[in-house]
Amino acid sequence: MRRAIALVVLFAVAACTSAPPPQPHPSPVAATTAATAAPTPTPVALTFEDAATALREHLAADDVARVNGDERWALDLARDGQDLFTIAQYRTARMHPPRYTWGEPTLIVPRQYGNAPLWFAAVLERREDGGEPRKALLVFVKQGEIWQNSFESLLEADLPPLKLDEEGHATALDARDQSIAISPYLMGPLHATIAEEGRAGYASGLIEPGPRTTGYFAEIKRNRKSFKSRGLAYDSLFALAVGFPVYAVRTADGGGLVLYSLTRTTTWTAKLENAQGMHLEIPEEARWALRSDVIVKERRILETQQYVGAVPPKDSSAPAEVVGYDGLVTRASVT
Repeated sequence: MRRAIALVVLFAVAACTSAPPPQPHPSPVAATTAATAAPTPTPVALTFEDAATALREHLAADDVARVNGDERWALDLARDGQDLFTIAQYRTARMHPPRYTWGEPTLIVPRQYGNAPLWFAAVLERREDGGEPRKALLVFVKQGEIWQNSFESLLEADLPPLKLDEEGHATALDARDQSIAISPYLMGPLHATIAEEGRAGYASGLIEPGPRTTGYFAEIKRNRKSFKSRGLAYDSLFALAVGFPVYAVRTADGGGLVLYSLTRTTTWTAKLENAQGMHLEIPEEARWALRSDVIVKERRILETQQYVGAVPPKDSSAPAEVVGYDGLVTRASVT
């Protein structure tokens, strides 16, 4: 029943949500999420030593790029959603992006099947200058001999224990794996549905209510009412970030830890004559991309969001939970 509902939602979301932003550096992993790859007889795994070295070298290089305000170098270190995050971070801060202090990592190094490029994840404490420490989950993908940061999210709850083999390796799940309650590639569309439709949507009962799910629906409902009184139509649409990879590993209970990306496109459209030419405050996080606060016809702000989801086993009746989030404005326009 879950899969049947999920498939209906997938096609419905694809038809009604907005188009995703361009991806300057598409990931080779994304191609493997479109269809199930036939497993090879012998799984391959990156060594923990190589993963630790790759992480250490990346964080050092990224810090040097940040100190020098070198956006081009920083973009060479990133891909997928992190490409767009990098541009937003540098330009929001006028080429002086925040620097981070990092704690000791816990590495998630999966055994993988098929011909997908190797990837690994790291969970570690991230502290911005003057800020409180937060736990971050980062994913790195190997392209040729280069490791690039593909995904980064901030944890808002504890991660479920992972299923590890005798050597400590996790088990990678294909994007279309059906051995967990929600296939990894469906987690994004289902999340988008509950964000837009709340408890009345098809995804009700499949994903735990909360600020990152039904909370968005409540926020949209409030804003529609508020802006309508000012002659503006307000809408906010969520969609799977097509072209970005979905990462997943098996959890100890037989479920999955799923890492995926969404876009959120929010629009304010003048519906009354007296609303045209209205000055509407620009959100601080959008000021780097939006030069005017005057709406003639419409203002549009697009966010790229990266989520961590904990999905239960296939035979469980429990809902999936959103346990990690980070998001930034990556495009904006006024007409």
